[in-house]
Amino acid sequence: MRIVMSIFFVVSIGWFSYGQEEIHPNFNDSLQSLIDKSNKFTYDYKIKESITYAIKAANYAHKLDNNYYKGRAYYSMGNNYQTLVDYENAEQYYKKSLKYAEVSNDSILLLWSYNGLGNVYYEGYKNLSTSLEYYNKAKELGKLLNNSLEYMSPVINLARTYVDIEDFDKALPHIEEARKLVVDHRNIEGYCEVFYLKGRYALNKGKLKEAEEHFLEAIDIAESHDMILELSYLFKAKAELSEKKGDITGAYMDIKKYQEYKDKLYDKEKLKQIEVARVSFNVDEYKRELEIAHKEKDHQAGMAKNNKIILIISGIGLLFMLGAVFFFYSGYRSKKKLNSVLREKNIELIQAKTEAENLTNVKSQFISTVSHELRTPLYGVVGITTLLLEEKDIAAKHKKLLNSLKFSGDYLLDLINKVLKISKIESNTEKLTKTPTDLLQLSQNLLYSFEYQSKNKNNELILDIPKELPTVLNVDSLKLSEVLINLIGNSTKFTENGKIWLRIKIISIDKDVVKIRYEIEDNGLGIPEDKKEFVFEKFSQLGREFNKSEGTGLGLSIVKNLLEMMDSEIHLDSKEGRGTKFYFDLDLEIIDEKEDEELQPVSNGLPQAFKKILVAEDNKINQIVTKNLLDIIGYSCTVVENGFNALQMVQKEDFDLILMDLNMPYLNGMEATKRIREFDKETPIIALTAAELSEVQEECLSIGMNDIINKPLNKNDLRNIILKNLTP
Repeated sequence: MRIVMSIFFVVSIGWFSYGQEEIHPNFNDSLQSLIDKSNKFTYDYKIKESITYAIKAANYAHKLDNNYYKGRAYYSMGNNYQTLVDYENAEQYYKKSLKYAEVSNDSILLLWSYNGLGNVYYEGYKNLSTSLEYYNKAKELGKLLNNSLEYMSPVINLARTYVDIEDFDKALPHIEEARKLVVDHRNIEGYCEVFYLKGRYALNKGKLKEAEEHFLEAIDIAESHDMILELSYLFKAKAELSEKKGDITGAYMDIKKYQEYKDKLYDKEKLKQIEVARVSFNVDEYKRELEIAHKEKDHQAGMAKNNKIILIISGIGLLFMLGAVFFFYSGYRSKKKLNSVLREKNIELIQAKTEAENLTNVKSQFISTVSHELRTPLYGVVGITTLLLEEKDIAAKHKKLLNSLKFSGDYLLDLINKVLKISKIESNTEKLTKTPTDLLQLSQNLLYSFEYQSKNKNNELILDIPKELPTVLNVDSLKLSEVLINLIGNSTKFTENGKIWLRIKIISIDKDVVKIRYEIEDNGLGIPEDKKEFVFEKFSQLGREFNKSEGTGLGLSIVKNLLEMMDSEIHLDSKEGRGTKFYFDLDLEIIDEKEDEELQPVSNGLPQAFKKILVAEDNKINQIVTKNLLDIIGYSCTVVENGFNALQMVQKEDFDLILMDLNMPYLNGMEATKRIREFDKETPIIALTAAELSEVQEECLSIGMNDIINKPLNKNDLRNIILKNLTP
């Protein structure tokens, strides 16, 4: 196995699409986007599409005369042709990449190109001495760069090449160096390769027991990560070991395993060959496209020259007409000057618009990525907390703390969602989601979540709720929680050695509706008169003389917007030095407690015990949480780590329902679902995602998924969606 440079970066979808449409990039960012898309298609074995984008990148780089991106484009072509086992073209483009890497003086691109050429001479031409020369050049560059990640690949390649030519004494220092590098960078493929090479070395030196230990370690790693190529040559090496030990039966079993994985590898290779058949162009076609681009450039230059001649002739004509049309000419000059100013302003506006769009895209990508990364650990926090709360023998004081922790986790998750939906809130497209809620329990949890901050500031938290308050009311509990936490947090920030009250007052009540007033009061610093009218605006703050740890200034603005959605408004009563009181009124529907119990899905646990669920989830903590939640609500499950394994399990066994995570390695949830639906149209598939539901729901349903649920999972929500989708 040759180790190839890892250059597959995150692909962001901008104004480039994945089809064959006309592309008009404007900046170097556009070149990078073309290269990123080419790399992504290579990673997905979509070689034709990858080469298409590499050609576009090369054409545009030539137009801009950008040597660095010429080299990047040619490197991508070389990598693709190496994947297609077309080593002559691969060598040609790696050498072009090397040429432009030298011109642009880019050491990392030089290192990649040398490593690529080493792979070509090793895999394609079987010229190991030449491949060693290229690998050594790549290694020396890695040393100069002081970049151990880039340095790792040529070191491993050198170690394996020396092993293959049976120069084990030269191989050993490279093996040891590679071992340290893969440990430092936690590289799974590197781990497997190093143990394989150490086994080969020990086998050559007659240390059969040591060789067996290394081979078994490598096989364990490869099997746990479904590394088919590595397993094929590992069992071949182990067969040689068994033969040397005189274990004929073991050698036979190893050869059998080797053949089994070779067959699996052949299936993967067939997919690659399908892509080979789809490649409908070669080097000559690329040259034709590049030639067309050059001709187009010459044509444009010719047109510019003709336009210049026409302008000269027109100028001469105008000189003869100046005497007769002086007045009109003056008007023409004024108009021309105005047009010039307008053109300049238009150019500035276009540039400003483009920069704003780029900044917006970057911000959106950043927020989306960060929110997704936050949701994943939150699943663990909320899920494990939920599981602990299910324990019957848990101490009361611990249960109180766990309830506060779960409430804080749920609230943090809601805040993440609100960051993504802030534009919807302001455009009034965000909808209220009312649910039966116990306001007493909600208010207690809120205050518990502020106990730590209050103790640090020596504040006393006081909850004042009338006994006459109905137990269950219909309200959007998440939005109400966000309002209250912003207001309580505001009081905590401006109060020390004081008291903070959270009150509910009943203004009026009848059979179906109660009108309540929430009051959040403190005896802290208070708000000056000249600041009161500004505190509800975005990014407004009292100033450092009032608060040494200022926030974003968004809290009260969010409170105002959310209460407007709930048909209410925030009121302020404050005096500087005497404290502050915020209050707002809500009209809430009273829910009968018996009716609320009827709304909860009833399950006696009998039918679920015979239902078998497949869970496809790559995150270990999420696997544990999901499995335990399913155990609690009465279902047995089988867990797999990626979409490829899920596909294999569905082909082998029957499942009543599939929980499919969308973001997984090897084969993501979308692609796995498409393949499952080719032979199984009936089994319900529910998507698990940490992304915003509105962003992926339509696509999930269109490919054959039955439903979708957000992570972190809630026990009741999980039970309800399973009951909804399971056939009675």
